[in-house]
Amino acid sequence: MARPVHICVCCGGGIFTTTVVTEEIEKLLKSKKIPYQVSPHKITEIPNLTEADIIVATGKTQAANKNGAPVLIGLPMFTGVGKEEFSQKLLDTIHEVVGD
Repeated sequence: MARPVHICVCCGGGIFTTTVVTEEIEKLLKSKKIPYQVSPHKITEIPNLTEADIIVATGKTQAANKNGAPVLIGLPMFTGVGKEEFSQKLLDTIHEVVGD
């Protein structure tokens, strides 16, 4: 991977849920030796996040990013239900967006 992937984690307030989900994403990326940068945001910021390669929202949203960054629903990283499937989807998306 040539450069770190920048993931924006978004929730309603940009604090509690994003912290938990960010920690889980960081564990996953560290275990796969994928360079990354993760930053917290509010769901309302999704359309205008210009620095994001991938956006992980912790709640359901129909928001799209104006720059075309994929928006994934990352609630499984918070609840644990479907976590393995989401983790694989996130890894696949990282490889599509940033490359190997």
